[in-house]
Formats: sequence, C-alpha cells, structure tokens
Amino acid sequence: FQHYYITNNLSSAMLRLVAVCTLLTLVLSKAVEDVDSFAQGAGYEECEEWTDCSNQVDGDDLDSYQAEQYRFDHGQAEQSGPGCPKPKPLKEICAKYECPPIEKVDVSGCGFEARKVLSANWTVTSLDITSDMRTGRKDAFWRLFKYISGANDQGAKIAMTVPVITKWYMDDDYEVVGAEMAFYIPSAFQANPPAPTDDQVRVESWDDAITYDRAYGGNSKNPEIYKKEFKKLYKALTNENITPYTKMSLTAGYTRPGWGRQRREMMLVDAGSM
Repeated sequence: FQHYYITNNLSSAMLRLVAVCTLLTLVLSKAVEDVDSFAQGAGYEECEEWTDCSNQVDGDDLDSYQAEQYRFDHGQAEQSGPGCPKPKPLKEICAKYECPPIEKVDVSGCGFEARKVLSANWTVTSLDITSDMRTGRKDAFWRLFKYISGANDQGAKIAMTVPVITKWYMDDDYEVVGAEMAFYIPSAFQANPPAPTDDQVRVESWDDAITYDRAYGGNSKNPEIYKKEFKKLYKALTNENITPYTKMSLTAGYTRPGWGRQRREMMLVDAGSM
C-alpha cells in the first residue's frame, strides 16, 4: 500500500509538472510569435521587396549589420528576414518614457507609418555640421541634457523623453546645409516651459504636422544604412503618390545605443504641413 501511495503521488506530481511545462511552452511560443511579427515591432507592414535585407545592404555593411544585431540581441527572434534587425515596438518604449502626442493616420501602402504629430513645445539646439558630425551630435545632446537637468530659469529637473529628434535641412541638391537636435518637453512642463540659461538652447512651439516614418532596429551606426532606409521610405511614399517635403528630413532615436533591442526612425514631413 505504501509503495502504491508513493508511486501514485509521484505520478500526480509528474503530471502537474508536465502541465506547467506545457503551459509555459505555450506562453513562450506566443511571446516568440509576437516578437517574430515585423509589423508589431515597426508599427506597419513591410513591403515584400524589403523583407530580406540581405539584398538591401552590401558586402561588409551587411556583415556589420548582422554582427551588431547578434551581439546585442542574441537569443531573441529579432529578424524580419535574414539579417534584418527588427525595431523595438513604440508602445513598449512609450510605456517607460513619455513620447510626444501622436495620432496614427490611416493611409494605404507598406514600408512606412503615417502619423499626425500634435502641436507641442520642444527644446532645441543647433548642431554643428562643419566639424566632426559625431562631436557635433554629442555636444548638441549634452546641451539639451543639461537643460533638462536644471540649466533653466526654474532650476527644474525635467524627465527625459523620447525620441531624440534631429532635423536635417537640405539644399536643392539634397546636400545637408544645417541641422538641429530637439527633445520633447514633457506634459508636466508644456504649459509653462522653463527658459534655458544657455543661449545656444531655445524652446520652440511646433505646430501639428503629418509625418511619414520608417523604423529599423540593430546597433549599426553605418551612415549607408541611414541612406538606404531613407531611399526605401521615399520609394514607399512615391508608390502611394504621397509628396513629402524634400528640404528637410528627420532622424529619431528612441533607445539607448548598445542596450538591448533598438528603434531608430527615418522621417519625412508631408509637404502640406510645411
């Protein structure tokens, strides 16, 4: 009888363990399915011709693109196609950091998302493009970061928001002639934004604007990837007979470089918003 009791209890315990393991497998499988969906990460359906980025990035650029993704996202199903790092979902990012108010605009097409960015105050500084671009970006970022850290007339500590926006102004030959970096001022300070104490920093009120956004993941800083993503965005808009403003483009960084899954965006503004 004792042998039967022990054996029966062991069998019951094993059955419970199998049931728990099965449930965990189903949950994890669902999580992997969620991560595997490119549309869920990017926020739009990718165009079929770009689902395999092995034919979008050439030679050593592709090796670097894949290696960077593997380094920071190993073990996660981050691919939309061979070698294509998937962007971190915007919803997940904006649950942690405040993002500017936007409304999704329903348009047809693939390879981009259309948004209405609502009017708001931003803190802005010019970016020096005459010297090393990396140094110019770093200097601009720290000027803005000092502003939110207390370098303002209220001495206020302002929460970091995302994304970090960089506006690139271009001439008729599409050469960059100027640039600015901007942080969105969080809702707690929108009604009365503190004035910067640095004369290189200013507060600007931006009107409503329709933007077209294309996201990508990975940690590669190769400028060729930025160019290729902008070309794909422009082509996707052309396919839908959408005319963007061509004298300005924007890049947006939502995540800390080198820390987990990434999201960067290329953005063009609708010509009617300018």
